Amino acid sequence: MDNVLAKPADICCLKGSFHSGEATGSTIQIDGIDTYVVKPHPDNANGNVLLFFPDAFGLHINSFLMMDVFAECGYLTLGVDYFLGDPVTKHSLTPLSDPNFDFESWKNKHLKASEEAAARWVKAVKAQYGTGDDVKFVCVGYCWGARFVCQQLSADGICKVGAIAHPSFLKESDVFYVQGEYTSKFIESKLTGISTHRLLGAQYRQTVPA
Repeated sequence: MDNVLAKPADICCLKGSFHSGEATGSTIQIDGIDTYVVKPHPDNANGNVLLFFPDAFGLHINSFLMMDVFAECGYLTLGVDYFLGDPVTKHSLTPLSDPNFDFESWKNKHLKASEEAAARWVKAVKAQYGTGDDVKFVCVGYCWGARFVCQQLSADGICKVGAIAHPSFLKESDVFYVQGEYTSKFIESKLTGISTHRLLGAQYRQTVPA
């Protein structure tokens, strides 16, 4: 049984406000998928690449401003539109309370499709940006994007370091094969008590030889 560690998106995930500011990056296509890219200043560049996996709101001004900050820290930063032009904001700014929007249908449409798009995108990103021997990939994921970070921190992924915030739709199988230890920031309040024990148990099984 694939136990749920972090519950589906709830009202705490899908409410909030859009920030204001001027994004410094641009949108390009990587393997046919819209990608927000922002480059660090040459004097501050560390030569590494940060993959940004957004929440259900997709690539919008809040995401752009966060990615701009990562670039200021020296990372070439790439954000993926794994909703392929159909983020929840295309339909509603209050998706869980809007009587004219069926969030469940939208969710079911994109759960698997976003994984397929992300996998294709990561493969193309590695081919395009991972040619140097010294290039390292890191990743961050918010809410919907949390499980993509877990995937990229497994043996099949390309990232060595990752961070998540406020995960949703996270299952035990998503974290079981994560390489290395979990931090206290990973085990956050959105996980239930039993989920925390399962997460720590998965870590123990993954790090301790049989």
